[in-house]
Amino acid sequence: MKEEILGLLEEIDSKKAEIVKRTPFDTLEDNTVRQVLEERLYGLYHLIERNPELTKEYVTEALNKGLESIEDTLDEINSKVNTLYYYLSQKKKREVQPLRDPMDRKLFPLFIQNAGNKFIYRKDLKEAQIRVAYTILYYTGLRINEIRILTRNDINDAIKGGQFNVIHSKTNQAHIHVISSTAVQDLEKRYLDYQIIFDKYKYKYEYLFGKNKPMHNKALIKTINDDLRNTCETLKLPYNIKSHSFRINHISSLLKVTTVQNTADIIGHKDIRSTIYYKRYALSKKEIEELLEKIVGNK
Repeated sequence: MKEEILGLLEEIDSKKAEIVKRTPFDTLEDNTVRQVLEERLYGLYHLIERNPELTKEYVTEALNKGLESIEDTLDEINSKVNTLYYYLSQKKKREVQPLRDPMDRKLFPLFIQNAGNKFIYRKDLKEAQIRVAYTILYYTGLRINEIRILTRNDINDAIKGGQFNVIHSKTNQAHIHVISSTAVQDLEKRYLDYQIIFDKYKYKYEYLFGKNKPMHNKALIKTINDDLRNTCETLKLPYNIKSHSFRINHISSLLKVTTVQNTADIIGHKDIRSTIYYKRYALSKKEIEELLEKIVGNK
C-alpha cells in the first residue's frame, strides 16, 4: 500500500508540473493529462477512504521528500478531486430529474441526527459542518452557493441580530434574510459544532466550509447530496431529498401563509414568476392524500 500511495503521488506531481500550474483544475483543456490526473487522484481518494490514518502517514512522508504538488495535504487533494469530478460531469448531457421533495419539519430532525454518518476522514468535522449547514438552509431557504461563503462572524451576527446579510449568487445583490426566534435558538444550540469547526480544526479564515477559501460550490453540493442520500438509504425514507429541498420547503411554507409577492420579497426573488414555480409544492403529500380520500368518499 505504501508503494502504491507514493507512486500515485509522484505521478500526480509530474502531471501537475505539465499543466496545473498554468491552468486551474476546473478549466483543464488537455484531455490526455486531465484523464491521467483524474485516474490517479481517484486512486488516491479511494485509498484515503479505506485507511485515512495510514494514508496520511505516507502522504506526510512524501511531503518530507519534497513533492510540491501535494503541499496542501489531504484537504487540497479532496478539493481537487471534487472540482475535477464536476468539471468532467458538466460535459455530460443533463437528464431530466424527478421532482424533489421538501425538507419539512418532520424530516428535518431525522437528517440532523444522521448528518455526516457516511464520512470516515475527520468525521466529527464533517458532522458538525453538515449539521450547521442543514440548520441554516432549513430556516433561511438560502442556496448552497450562498451558505458556502458564510463565516463564523456571519453566524454570530445572525444569532445576535436575527438575520443573515447575504449576497445572492444568482443576482449578485445583497439581501437581508430575517430568521425566526426558533431559528436563533437552534443556531445557538449548535455551539459545540462551532467549536469543532472553528476551534478544534482552526479554520484559518473561519469559513463554514473551506480552511483557506470557500469550498467549491459544486463540490459542496455533492457533499450535501451524498449525505442526504445516505440518510434516505439508511432510514429507508421514500423521498427524493436533495440540497434544494430546504429551499423548496421554506418557500412553499411561506406560500401557505402569505401572498406570492410577500414570499418573493422575503426570499429575495426579483421576479415573482420564480416564486410561483414553487406553488407546485404548496400541498404536502398528506394533504393531497386527504383531498383524494374526500373525492373518493363523495363518489
